[in-house]
Amino acid sequence: MATYEDQWFEVWFTEGTDIIPGYLLIVTPDESRTGCIVIDPQQNQNIIFRGRDYEETKNWLLEDEYSLVRGREFPDDGWPLQTK
Repeated sequence: MATYEDQWFEVWFTEGTDIIPGYLLIVTPDESRTGCIVIDPQQNQNIIFRGRDYEETKNWLLEDEYSLVRGREFPDDGWPLQTK
């Protein structure tokens, strides 16, 4: 299996209620230029942010309190449940 540095994606999420994240976004390299893009799968795969590099993209997500999915996520792994 070949690996390509420019072919990857990450899933980022916001805290939600119970066991369902509030929102999901996808980060992947920008094929048209250097940097990364953030794709919103709930808005027809629209690009909602273009970063000059990964750090800028990551910081943009962290400012809005998104967290990177690392394997399986569980409510008791640090993201508090919101009550109604």
